[in-house]
Amino acid sequence: MPFTSDTGRLAGQKSKRGQGLAGKELRAKLSLITSDLIDEINIQDLTTAERIALLRVLAAYTIPKPRIEAIEQETQQMYFQVEIIE
Repeated sequence: MPFTSDTGRLAGQKSKRGQGLAGKELRAKLSLITSDLIDEINIQDLTTAERIALLRVLAAYTIPKPRIEAIEQETQQMYFQVEIIE
């Protein structure tokens, strides 16, 4: 079956199949398990290495990531020419 505008249009349409219920149930159960595990962690009993590892994981979800435009503006270098006037 060759690729034509008609077959491309059909391929680009959204699926008419509904979302799976198992995915929603699984996410809800995993969220509950995660919440329980976080509540059970006693930070005082953790070693320094474990605290750092926990901080790395939590920072990924709590600290906002910088926007790409802001990074590009900071790294953009300005070039100028020096002229000596006698």
